[in-house]
Amino acid sequence: MLRPAYAAQPVASPGERARVLLAAGALHLVLLAALIGPLWLASRSAGVLPAPDAEAGSLAASPLAFLVIAPLLEELVFRGWLTGRVAALRFAACGFAALALMLAGVALVPDHGRALAWAGAGVALAGLVHWSLTREREHARTVPPAYIRHFGGIVWAQALLFGAIHLGNYADLASPLGLAVVLPQVLGGLLLAFIRTRAGLAAGMAYHAGYNALVLAGGYLLA
Repeated sequence: MLRPAYAAQPVASPGERARVLLAAGALHLVLLAALIGPLWLASRSAGVLPAPDAEAGSLAASPLAFLVIAPLLEELVFRGWLTGRVAALRFAACGFAALALMLAGVALVPDHGRALAWAGAGVALAGLVHWSLTREREHARTVPPAYIRHFGGIVWAQALLFGAIHLGNYADLASPLGLAVVLPQVLGGLLLAFIRTRAGLAAGMAYHAGYNALVLAGGYLLA
């Protein structure tokens, strides 16, 4: 997890994929209990973590978003391209461009937020169509050597960006220490990258949905 290594293909058998998921899940639980959880709770008790800022009853706060939309879209945008193939990297460029348009509509020009959201959706759809039409071409299946060489840094970058994007779920930071609020997402980004490259994209989506289901259930029990 700390030094990600490139894997050309996920493991083949269902048993091997299950072992990948079990290993990732066990490590996830240990790190949450021994490291991330105590840091997060200490920061919360010190009053430096921002409060959640999801509007009650909105789509973003709904079980549909937690269990279906987020696992599908976030895994596609943040880790679907980790194979490093040219076609996948082109799709990633479209995905991040779409994300930038949507964020601009929320943070920079809210008066045009709906138009920018639709523009972002169009860019993402165009990228998906282009990927589906070109992914079997010989050139599109190649992996740039620079991608393999810098794979570890790429995985860390997507994990940090994955954490940063979740800051939008919270009120404005009162202190730089408030960044600790997204430590669980950064950890998840690293582990989900491992799952995606070793067990496949569908396994990553399933793990993401399962984790979100546990978080959602815990929130209901503590409410």
